[in-house]
Amino acid sequence: MKIKSLILFALITMFLSSSNTQTPATFLEIQRDLKIQSREFHNSEDHQNIRINRDSREYEVGDTQTFWKWDLSVMPPLWVQTPATCRAVGEHCYVFVADEDWNIYMDDSDVQVVFNYLEEETMAGDDYGAVEMDILHFGPIPDELDNDPKLIVFYSALGSFQGTMFDGYFSVYNQVTEAEAQQMNPPGHSNECEMIYMTCHPLNPLDPVRISVLAHELQHLIHWGQDDNENTWVDEGMAELAMVYFGMPDPITQFNSNPDNSLVEWNQDFADYVKVMLFFTYLAEHFDDGTLIQDIVAEPQNSISGISNQLIEHGYTIPFESVFVNWTIANFLDDPEVMNGLYNYEALDLPTFSTFANHNSYPASRTGTVDNWAADYVRLYPGDNDLQIELEVNQEISLVAIRIGSGENTSTVDAFIADGNFIQELPELTEDYSQMILVFSNRNYGTLNYSYTVSEIEISTDEFEITED
Repeated sequence: MKIKSLILFALITMFLSSSNTQTPATFLEIQRDLKIQSREFHNSEDHQNIRINRDSREYEVGDTQTFWKWDLSVMPPLWVQTPATCRAVGEHCYVFVADEDWNIYMDDSDVQVVFNYLEEETMAGDDYGAVEMDILHFGPIPDELDNDPKLIVFYSALGSFQGTMFDGYFSVYNQVTEAEAQQMNPPGHSNECEMIYMTCHPLNPLDPVRISVLAHELQHLIHWGQDDNENTWVDEGMAELAMVYFGMPDPITQFNSNPDNSLVEWNQDFADYVKVMLFFTYLAEHFDDGTLIQDIVAEPQNSISGISNQLIEHGYTIPFESVFVNWTIANFLDDPEVMNGLYNYEALDLPTFSTFANHNSYPASRTGTVDNWAADYVRLYPGDNDLQIELEVNQEISLVAIRIGSGENTSTVDAFIADGNFIQELPELTEDYSQMILVFSNRNYGTLNYSYTVSEIEISTDEFEITED
């Protein structure tokens, strides 16, 4: 699913880089630059005057409108104008379909199916649709230029390129005027409305995963309206959370195979989407009191600072660092029986996470590194005696020992703070436990360097002679 979005981002990068004007070198820089440009227009006096004086634009079924969109069947993509007709009107959105695709790739019965998911229900069983769902969880849809609070969902054949097909997308150009869009670098076009573009060909628009992607893209639009300079990992994490709320999350792959992947860094890999989906799902399930997620979206501070601020505002005394460590434990354990579900996901079933090393004979030694805000896992099987670890680290970390319960026995979690040279006797691996997982949780911005030796604790067998007085 997200592969299509990844390709689309690469495609956008190609498009922007093809401009004759000087453009940033990477997608992240391009994305950030476009947001900055839109914000500059948003804050200008001319833009504010346009907002104040603009007549309301509302639609009824049968109304027609010509929209700008990208033709994604060619590279770089082309801006094209496409006539469309309003086919459904709800409390929160309009559904437009391109006239050239009507009764070919989409008809009235198709519109009713997608409209149901947009307005009436989610795959998670909610009695409201994806648009209201996003509003409830993330905040209001911005009403930047058209004086109409409703979202336009525009279905058209988005095309495919070299076998790659596209679900849909959100364009920041629509949040500025047409004249302003043409002044941006690179120049673009604007429909001057809140819009999500969705495919009706070659992908099936009736597949519920399409609406889940729409919920993802709509969160980006909402986040733009609330905090348009948010760090990518937070914005994408919230968008992934929207898919979880809808009931059609992205598959949990790649990140579980390499969990040494910084939560706060974004490289546009599929694993990046999975890690932030897991983190914000964990955060929402354990801390959202009804408004925490929405308040993080609107929080002026970004990244970890913004999350920390809102945890405090909502009365939590737990620092972000501890939330992060608990999350790294939950990713491996995912058990509702331990600590009243502290290390558990309700909405997601997690696959097994890969370990950095596995040991069943001792002493055992390894050296490794962990990226900032990431974790390594090491598996220990029982030895003949109790175990201890000698650990050397270049910075303070949380070292966690998870004993995995065998049979019906409950797993346990013990946490230690390790810094410099550290020696610790590990919890006893009795017959109640099949193995122990050590979690090297790097709750810092610097790279963790560590080396350890796990050895058995020798039990003294000295015999003492007992004499009588």
